[in-house]
Amino acid sequence: MYVMGVDVGGSKTHCVVADENGKTIAEGFGGAGNYQVCGVETASDSMKNAVYGAVEPAGLAVEDIAYAVFGISGADGPEDFEVLTPMVQQIMGTTGHQIVHDAWIGLRAGTEDYVGVVSICGTGAGHAGRNRAGHMLTLRNLDFITGNYGGGGEIGKKAMHYAFRSEEGTWKKSRLEEAVPSVFGVKNMEEVCAILRRGEMTKQQRYQLPIIVFDLAREGDDVSKDIVSGLGYEEGKYAAAVLRRLGMCEEEVPAVLIGSIFQTNEPVLIDAYMRAVHEDAPNAYAVIPQEAPVTGAVKLALDYIRTSKGKNGN
Repeated sequence: MYVMGVDVGGSKTHCVVADENGKTIAEGFGGAGNYQVCGVETASDSMKNAVYGAVEPAGLAVEDIAYAVFGISGADGPEDFEVLTPMVQQIMGTTGHQIVHDAWIGLRAGTEDYVGVVSICGTGAGHAGRNRAGHMLTLRNLDFITGNYGGGGEIGKKAMHYAFRSEEGTWKKSRLEEAVPSVFGVKNMEEVCAILRRGEMTKQQRYQLPIIVFDLAREGDDVSKDIVSGLGYEEGKYAAAVLRRLGMCEEEVPAVLIGSIFQTNEPVLIDAYMRAVHEDAPNAYAVIPQEAPVTGAVKLALDYIRTSKGKNGN
């Protein structure tokens, strides 16, 4: 028997085929899969490439999979599932499958009992939780206007903002003033401004901005440290709200941290996150899974198979 887990993220898609013991049989990869960001066609192609890239080299077909779980970034509300359901259906055919927000596969990857709060901070940010009674809560996780904040994009915006303010003297001096132009291959912020006005900023440059913020924070740049700690604290407030609404503030409960930003394991970030969480849930503790998030999708698929067998008396 084989199951499939698929982690569909903002920057890449990862598919794993595993046996009944959870042992990986094959893997496949694709590109960006959040249709809200990259579009339906690109997201669909990314999922197809990952799924077929796993099953075909292993000498399998999609029909050989007993059950599959897709953890998808952007699977936020009913309107998203209206788009995603036929997309995944086209790939999986008659094979049983489930679509969940990628927060849930992260929570399952970081826990044994599927209980706790999970925070994603990578390309974007999201938060969800599940209590011991099985009640589940997902925040809207959409955009700044609808109450969401976080991710590499937000760090990049703040890096630019405070680099310009350092140069103009309207805020503290920061080494971002010299580091940001280097990302763009120019000498100063005036030349950066010209690039922005022409709309010539590239995806690679956006990707590099959060990296320099973390590098400078580690080297002691106060403004960069404030950006990193501020992000951590904000994400912690979201997690605390999830725990509060699920009635878990008095419990010793895991806060599972996934996504490329949290994977830095930067103390300035994690300490600020936990400080915010502990204001409501003093017994919570941080968990940064060593396994890839797709492992959580595989575990959820196996959970489904075991539960189905239990119901059928097998």
